[in-house]
Amino acid sequence: MRMPEAMSTTSYRTISVNSQPYLYLRIQLTVEGEDADKITPVQFKFLIVQALKENMGEVGAATPVDVLKLLGQGIALLRMPNRNAERLWAALTLYGRTPSDKRCAFRVLQVSPFLMGLAFDSREGR
Repeated sequence: MRMPEAMSTTSYRTISVNSQPYLYLRIQLTVEGEDADKITPVQFKFLIVQALKENMGEVGAATPVDVLKLLGQGIALLRMPNRNAERLWAALTLYGRTPSDKRCAFRVLQVSPFLMGLAFDSREGR
């Protein structure tokens, strides 16, 4: 039995990868011998740009990154274009010394294509 042409429609499922223009990160910075709450947004951004420049060169330093908010304890919310996520994550992971020669470390705590996705951390219960 043949189906009428009106009933034989084909449906397609479309999956878009990297469809969101921005990626949001919650990261933590620890600097040896310094109180994490005394780091200003300008200093935080400077260290991110230094990490990009040191590990990815001048092109890496031109990567747009916005520090949206400092949450305390060295934790910040960042916004960046989705296409640069791997570059930033690698640079932050490899960065180990501040310009004043103090040891430091960035730790990526959460990543989400939506800012609201960082509002709750199921691992910590907040």
